[in-house]
Amino acid sequence: MANINTIAAQNINLSSVEVVHIAARRWFQASYGNTYFSLSVDVEIDGNFIEVVNVPFQYGYGDHFDTVAMEEFSKVINMEGKEFLRGSYLSRFCRDNNITVYSSVTDVKRKKDL
Repeated sequence: MANINTIAAQNINLSSVEVVHIAARRWFQASYGNTYFSLSVDVEIDGNFIEVVNVPFQYGYGDHFDTVAMEEFSKVINMEGKEFLRGSYLSRFCRDNNITVYSSVTDVKRKKDL
């Protein structure tokens, strides 16, 4: 299991979140054929950015970062009764709940760039 650092979100309610920013970096380890990623999720509330999720290094390929983002986001944000299925994408959850979301992923060439 990866070392996942989730920042205490100071009792943030989902309804107060105006914008969610998801930023991920992927690295392909050619020697073993594995893909890893790092991830951060920031929320914008009243013009202030608060980092609520930080995943420094975890195995996963494709859009797996988006499902990890959803799992970790739901641990630190009061979801106010909103439900989601295991394996759901945070970006999709935000769109479905009328929360502006910006998601970006960058493929990097070196592990240390994660």
